[in-house]
Amino acid sequence: MATPNGARDGLRIALRLAIVGAVVAAVVLVELTSRSGVAWRLITFTYQVNVLAAAYYALTLVSPEANRRNGFRGAVVVYVVVAGLVWNLFLTGRSMGYTPANLLLHVVVPALALVDWFAIGRDDRVVRWWQPIAWLAYPAAYGALAFLVLNSAGRRAPYYFLDPTSVGVPTVLVNCGLLLSCFLGIGYLLAASSRTRAANT
Repeated sequence: MATPNGARDGLRIALRLAIVGAVVAAVVLVELTSRSGVAWRLITFTYQVNVLAAAYYALTLVSPEANRRNGFRGAVVVYVVVAGLVWNLFLTGRSMGYTPANLLLHVVVPALALVDWFAIGRDDRVVRWWQPIAWLAYPAAYGALAFLVLNSAGRRAPYYFLDPTSVGVPTVLVNCGLLLSCFLGIGYLLAASSRTRAANT
């Protein structure tokens, strides 16, 4: 008969293999079925964070230390969840819609990451109060790159709400503030859940 810890380990492995498999499948599908391939899509936040998620969850399957790093795990969850929310709320009409690859990256992976967060890791370290703030570093750097580098270099930002020529500079700045607030809010929800989980064990 499986022990609770054994059952949880089995669920952890299944969820993380599913996340890795979903990202790999999406990347392969795009590479094989689109004329432009997957390479150019790697400038998008969605593809970057999904590749990051696949790499992290694959690492946790072979490294006990990586598996205990709730701080990094929380960042990955926040990134894929926000990317999924933004795409589903604002970008489906500006893309090819719910293709198999988009469904995997924007729905399946965020959902699996959330299930993994809430169902797995009761013995993991509690997220510290400052970590959700630290998690803003990557999306802030991405926004700065899109706004300052891509637009200045003549390459439009991959998202219309970060493109000054589409919505204007003031709107881009407001959008950046709203996005960072969303990252921070979801980050602190995850942090609170980790503390609650720790208090109940």
